Amino acid sequence: MAKKRFSFDDTIEYDKEELTPNNDLHASHMNTKFEFDDSEQEMISTGNGEKQVKKNKKKKRKLKLWVIILLAVIAVITVFFLYIFVFAGNSDGPVYGDRCASILTIDDDKLAQGEAAIEANENITDVNIEVNCRTVKMTYTFVNSISAEDAKTITESTLHSFDDAIGQTKEDGAAWSQLFNKANGRMQYDVDLILKADGNESFPIFGVKHAGVDTITYTGQEVKDQESADRALQNQAEIDAANAAQGN
Repeated sequence: MAKKRFSFDDTIEYDKEELTPNNDLHASHMNTKFEFDDSEQEMISTGNGEKQVKKNKKKKRKLKLWVIILLAVIAVITVFFLYIFVFAGNSDGPVYGDRCASILTIDDDKLAQGEAAIEANENITDVNIEVNCRTVKMTYTFVNSISAEDAKTITESTLHSFDDAIGQTKEDGAAWSQLFNKANGRMQYDVDLILKADGNESFPIFGVKHAGVDTITYTGQEVKDQESADRALQNQAEIDAANAAQGN
């Protein structure tokens, strides 16, 4: 006798084909690889409505080494010229401000008396004196017939006369007053000398007396190369003109 199967009415029967997984969808998920990229990405739309990701490569701009060096050099040159023309050009600035500190003052009246004391010598036809910070520049013009040695002797003698006419304090036994020695805790004026005698081959002669030093030092006994001497005088004249223009 055959057995009868009982089934519940609410039992749902499924077709086996319906339970078969979608192979295409499964395969697409299985084959998908996920990659992480921190580069910039842009979403673009395709014609069928799908979106694709377009990767944009970052472009890195690098300055070349020679450009950096050039910019650094330009910056240094700019700072240097600013310092020279803005700060050093100011008489109260870091260059002249320190160099001229504690210097004895030579007023115009005293300077005129000193010039007169030099020109009192009959062998001197003219003398020009300029004071610039801590340097006194003197240009002597002698008669044409004078010798180089006599000119040097007269120069030292008249420089002492100038020193006495200015009237600064002179220590016991000192050859020069404080004007050409030490005062206020520091050395005072140096003296630059130019000795000229028109038509005399032994001239010009250049000398210097440093503050605190008793003797005058000359660059040479005689100047044989007149052309070089003339160039030196011309250069000095240009420097004097520049200093005068700056002072005005």
